[in-house]
Amino acid sequence: MRFLIIGLILLIAYLVIRKKLNFFGFASDVSKYLRTGFQLIEASPAVIQANLKKTISNVVMGVILILIVVLLFIKIKIVLFLLPIAIFLLGYLFLFNNHFSKVKSQQIWYNAKTDEVFIEQLKGENYSFNLFKDIEAVQKIESIQTTRGLLYGYYRIKLKNNILEIPYLVAENKPVNNLFFDTITKNFKIDVQKRIFPII
Repeated sequence: MRFLIIGLILLIAYLVIRKKLNFFGFASDVSKYLRTGFQLIEASPAVIQANLKKTISNVVMGVILILIVVLLFIKIKIVLFLLPIAIFLLGYLFLFNNHFSKVKSQQIWYNAKTDEVFIEQLKGENYSFNLFKDIEAVQKIESIQTTRGLLYGYYRIKLKNNILEIPYLVAENKPVNNLFFDTITKNFKIDVQKRIFPII
């Protein structure tokens, strides 16, 4: 029975990880052309790969902990304390999927000269705003801690008529996106909130 449970856990982990590895490619519905005077604020493939690698590393550790619990539970019931840790680590895979889906669903164009920002969305209407005239509040919602070099979070920018959410996957594309995020950081008071899983 124990080996059946172990087999099912390994099979589920393999199928989920395999599915998430097929993440390249931005939907063609969103234009890729460069707008005059605008810079595309996006997550680079290198940043995404690095975060996916760390995520999978945490997930593998979670699977190992679950295997330890399953194998030793009958003899050593104290190992049950490992179960919440294992579930927490496995949750990173679903968190990666959530944040990467957000990255794929929108493109952010920024004009540093006019401070205009244009948002293209796969679902929902496109919209634009001025960085200094239309922002009402800025929040950073992030994980309660960095786990093995991995910190998930996102910027939540409240506008007059919209809410823009930008995953850290985009902010970590340095130095390409530094000007955009530095402008926000230096000119707005940022309210930082901590969550176990900062789901967008």
